[in-house]
Amino acid sequence: MPNSLYAGLKQNLLRPPRQWTRREVIKLSAASMATIGLGCLGYGSAVRKNVEISRVEVRITNLPAEFNGLTIAQMSDIHHGPYTGLDYISHCVEIVNGMNADIVALTGDFTFGGRRYLEPCAEVLKGLKARVGLYAVLGNHDYYVGAGHVARALKNAGCDMLVDAQDRLEYHGARLWLLGVDDLLYGYTDVNRLMRDLPQDEPRIVLSHNPDFIEEFAVKRKQIDLMISGHTHGGQIRLPLIGAPQISSDYGQRYAIGLNHKGPMQVYTSRGIGTILLPTRFDCPPEIVLFTLRQA
Repeated sequence: MPNSLYAGLKQNLLRPPRQWTRREVIKLSAASMATIGLGCLGYGSAVRKNVEISRVEVRITNLPAEFNGLTIAQMSDIHHGPYTGLDYISHCVEIVNGMNADIVALTGDFTFGGRRYLEPCAEVLKGLKARVGLYAVLGNHDYYVGAGHVARALKNAGCDMLVDAQDRLEYHGARLWLLGVDDLLYGYTDVNRLMRDLPQDEPRIVLSHNPDFIEEFAVKRKQIDLMISGHTHGGQIRLPLIGAPQISSDYGQRYAIGLNHKGPMQVYTSRGIGTILLPTRFDCPPEIVLFTLRQA
């Protein structure tokens, strides 16, 4: 090896490591975080329409044998708009119809971005099929575009609107009550009136857009067996260990996702099928739920 080359190599090996300035470290860290963030957003945008089917068995103590095995398909937070197109909604309708459920429950927030998205969404929902009934309640976004307009469009699509209303399912003398409440943030529900004269020993299933409504039943000391909700989207973005950085709930992560309890009462929060604010999901795929009621 030539002496000059050897000397240069030796000099490089003996040179002390470069000292990074604080500004350079901050700039490099910011660039790295931005790259990771953009990568996650890109991945989340690509998978945000990969719908999962969640099959959930719910045990109910006083469920009559006649309703053992009753199925309820839930689709929530459709948010037809710039991020959620009609082809995707049609695909979700096909998934629900493939479940051959006894009841189909739509738990609010049908549009995002304006009233012009309402009628086309309702037209697609006309294709939903249920053996017993198709029911819907309103969410906060439905109030943004006009609750009356949304209710009329859904009625024209064949939905029974359970807004502060109840329906009684009866089979061979056994009964099960299906109740719907108004949106917790923008509507008003008189829980005492809604549940007046309901027999204590007959099961009660509630449709509520917002899972926080379970606390209203607790405060009013009104017992229900299961509440089916949406609203939170599961956070849309969930991180390891800490869960969702942002949840649309006054109770943080408590009712953010999946099956939870308030005393003996059960509440399920669906991740929904649509997105808002950011057209992305991370570790929180869209969800259609099929509930099966079982005797405890």
